[in-house]
Amino acid sequence: MNQVNSSRARLLILLLAVAALSIAAVACGSDSGDGVGSDSGGPIAKIDATDRIYTADDIKDTPFFKTDDDYDVEGLESAVAAVYGFYGTDPYKRKEYEARFYPDHATAMAQGVDFADEATGAEAVLLKDVQRWDEGISDRRQCAGNGGHHSGKCDNPKYFDYVVVGNMILMCQGKDTAEAHLACSELMTVVQ
Repeated sequence: MNQVNSSRARLLILLLAVAALSIAAVACGSDSGDGVGSDSGGPIAKIDATDRIYTADDIKDTPFFKTDDDYDVEGLESAVAAVYGFYGTDPYKRKEYEARFYPDHATAMAQGVDFADEATGAEAVLLKDVQRWDEGISDRRQCAGNGGHHSGKCDNPKYFDYVVVGNMILMCQGKDTAEAHLACSELMTVVQ
């Protein structure tokens, strides 16, 4: 009888190990949201290491892009330009964007990504005393209220995520990563 219990215990441990490995395999194979791209079926790659050097004019000259502000990049480490504006073929359904430009892709990755991480996503804290670069901080915020008389909390991030395309970091409006990446993809398909 003792040998039967021992065999059952080993079988149970083996089944639990197989189940744990199966769960781990499924989790590793799923999209975590931080690498959405054409390889995983998403609309745009999170990081595109193209050698192309984008300029602020590449965004500003895009059809249906309305530039609202050219930011002063003092304090935004290694950045050469930053532009805020709107894009959409329907002027009443435009999305908002902030494009930051660096000398090259390596600098965008080494210097710019940390600044973009601070300003995007659910964990972004868009307060002047928290952000290292606060130029245009009010443009990065949106209000979330209860739909009543009060506007509610107005320090919620407008840009849920960003993409790095060559030397440019493009932050895109969206309520989640998928929506932000779709907005980035829509703009990048028309950038010349």
